[in-house]
Amino acid sequence: MKWLEINKDDLVYNINKLKEHTAPAKIIAVLKGNAYGLDAIEFGKILLENTIDYFAVSELEEALELRKAGFTNSILLLTPTNDIDQAKLIADNNIIATIGSLKNAEILNSIGIPVTAHIKIDSGFGRYGFYENQLSKELLEFKNITYEGVFSHFSNSFGKDTSYSKKQFELFIKSIDKLKEIGINPKIRHLANSCGALRFEYAKLDAVRLGSAFLGRLPIENSLGLKRIANLKCQITEIRTLPKGSVVGYANTYKTVKETKVAIIPIGYKDGYGAEKSKDVFRFIDILRYMYADLKTFKKRIFVTINNKKYPIIGRISMHNIVVDITNSNITANDVATLDCNPILLKKEIKRIYN
Repeated sequence: MKWLEINKDDLVYNINKLKEHTAPAKIIAVLKGNAYGLDAIEFGKILLENTIDYFAVSELEEALELRKAGFTNSILLLTPTNDIDQAKLIADNNIIATIGSLKNAEILNSIGIPVTAHIKIDSGFGRYGFYENQLSKELLEFKNITYEGVFSHFSNSFGKDTSYSKKQFELFIKSIDKLKEIGINPKIRHLANSCGALRFEYAKLDAVRLGSAFLGRLPIENSLGLKRIANLKCQITEIRTLPKGSVVGYANTYKTVKETKVAIIPIGYKDGYGAEKSKDVFRFIDILRYMYADLKTFKKRIFVTINNKKYPIIGRISMHNIVVDITNSNITANDVATLDCNPILLKKEIKRIYN
């Protein structure tokens, strides 16, 4: 048995910390990737309970799933569409659209139903959005579209050098000024993602988009003391004693140097744990490379927690199992191991449990 356990009290703690830090900016909660692996439906309910009522998603299917589950609050689809059928679904389900080109606007306008939209600016990310010099009065010709917001996205808000983020901000503000010149004045301006909201006071504007910050998992200093709210849990299926010199795992990169008691835990990269499929090859040169990497990271072993004590994984993480050195312990089969993981990588089929 395996499940992702989410500490609801710690999640609420993070929500309150983030609300306090980002005020008075509105929080747009990003629920892409099944709410970063937290289960978008359950996570969404907790957000609403804590007065965060504006969501954003990356895929139309994610927005439709929320609507089907009964969510009636604002949902922004961050990805533009040029597909007429998708545009109809956006309009019919009262989803807030993103417009990053005149073609996007033409498609949405052609549905004949009033649609609320945010204008996407490409300030230096290279995906979707208008360049500042592409903004024109043609946007005013689409009478079925109400421009509620305008946004862009930082490409390196976690980087040590913050100069590019500042340039992106300046270009974004310049684009907003251009919109005002042509007669569009969106009331919700948002640029900052989780890292940007925590690091750049100047970038908060009217709203910030937060996702990974809720999980307490950020590639920057955790200056707010946010808590990591989720852990993977899995029952041990087997306890064994391996003789000295036993090979453990694929590619023969690990051998026991003494008699070793081990626990077999049925979790692996098919579940999204330690997923590095490119390593699942067995050429001699690859084996040497893996052995070198294992030796290099020997002091940076991955540990799991069993009965409040940490034990190292030995051998490679495989598709279905990991092997843990539990020598000199009284651990037994069916004890539960706790593993640190990035929830967004875990398969949706793994049950999410809020406690």
